[in-house]
Amino acid sequence: MAQTNYYIGRTTNSAGESEINLRLYVSRDIRLRIGSGIWIDRKRWGKKNDINIPLIQGEEREQLLGKRSRLKALTDLLEQEINTASDKSVITREYMQGVVKRFHKPTKAKKEHEKSFFDVIDIYLATHKLSENRLKNFRVLVRCLHRFQLYKRAEESRGFALSFTTLTSQLLGQIETFLFDEQSVFLSHPKIYEQYPYSAKVAVKTPARKRPTVLDDDGNELPKGMPKLRGLNTVADMLTRFRAFVLWAIDNGHTTNNPFKHFTIGEIVYGTPIYITNEERTKLFETDLSANKEVEIQRDIFIFHCFIGCRVSDLFKMTYRNIIGDSIEYIQRKTKEDRPITIRVPLSQMAIALIDKYREEGRESLFPFSTEQHYNRKIKEAFRLAGLNRIITVPDQRTREEVQKPICEVASSHMARRTFIGNIYKKVKDPNMVGALSGHKEGSRAFARYRNIDDDMKREMIGFLE
Repeated sequence: MAQTNYYIGRTTNSAGESEINLRLYVSRDIRLRIGSGIWIDRKRWGKKNDINIPLIQGEEREQLLGKRSRLKALTDLLEQEINTASDKSVITREYMQGVVKRFHKPTKAKKEHEKSFFDVIDIYLATHKLSENRLKNFRVLVRCLHRFQLYKRAEESRGFALSFTTLTSQLLGQIETFLFDEQSVFLSHPKIYEQYPYSAKVAVKTPARKRPTVLDDDGNELPKGMPKLRGLNTVADMLTRFRAFVLWAIDNGHTTNNPFKHFTIGEIVYGTPIYITNEERTKLFETDLSANKEVEIQRDIFIFHCFIGCRVSDLFKMTYRNIIGDSIEYIQRKTKEDRPITIRVPLSQMAIALIDKYREEGRESLFPFSTEQHYNRKIKEAFRLAGLNRIITVPDQRTREEVQKPICEVASSHMARRTFIGNIYKKVKDPNMVGALSGHKEGSRAFARYRNIDDDMKREMIGFLE
């Protein structure tokens, strides 16, 4: 929950008044300081950081009561903005100062026919029921569309604006090309990415952490903030989300134009699910990583993750309250709106031992989690140090061609979920029983991607013929 503290500014205006400033507590790591736009005489600022109201009736008392009321209304608005934001990365100092500005000078409401393309997107996000993860992914798409609009203005027409009228199948093709290779756009038009960055991370006042240098295939250092190359599946997924928005806009009377009618979105293709065996998991767990404590911590979280099989978004939200008896219970964030089913997974002895190892009174989370990106980097490093480097065949996300890589290069948080499902399915071979632990509903097409019939299962089936 958001929390706000006040303090009086040091400077004064021409009337001899000082501005009331706000300290906004967004989260444990994010704290912002912004001006309120409300100014008072310093002698009317009390020791309890509040406006002192004189008891004598008069014009000054009425003015101060009005300012106190406006400060309360502004505080409520700012805290509501923070509490309702599913993605706290959008809460920046600049963003909140914009909220303050609109509070004091609200813009006139546009007429219905004056709604811009991005206005309709805002309505869609405000009224359409999306899970937190899907909302986050859609906002990534929105930032891409903003950048595409600026790119078109820089390359072709300064007056170009995305609209339902200008949206054609040909323009969709240009958007698709743009999504595939934003790196070249970044290099030729870097100012676009200053306005709408590729990543929406918030800079917070925490100790600086040296991040590894990002290199290209030739070993050259890439500029900070450069977009990553997207694969065919990623672009197809983004365009599918875009199409869902356009169809919603048609259904809700915002347009009659459907540019996707004559545009084909690429098929999303998944390769064989890759996971580690129980023996490999044990080898990873038993590897001595005490020389690198950070890798050891993330390795242990990964091992625990392999024993409960949830999505990483659910793992990061878990607290000690999720432990009920000898099991862990949670409701999947991805499906809680449509199918809020409680998933109960019994805890193995190793999982319980890992919880006890990192148990810390006063810490809300179940483990000392970092960011998902940090988690993924350390998982790869742990695999490498444990010597888990067997060669696997995976499809190249850009070309769909088969490539061979050591498993340590493709290890990630989602491999824990695949490991949980794959190893249990090898023993049980009942998708509905495994789905009761993984959260997949009966007949789920997504679950089929995890059900890899590997060589051991094939040998067992051939054995039936002997």
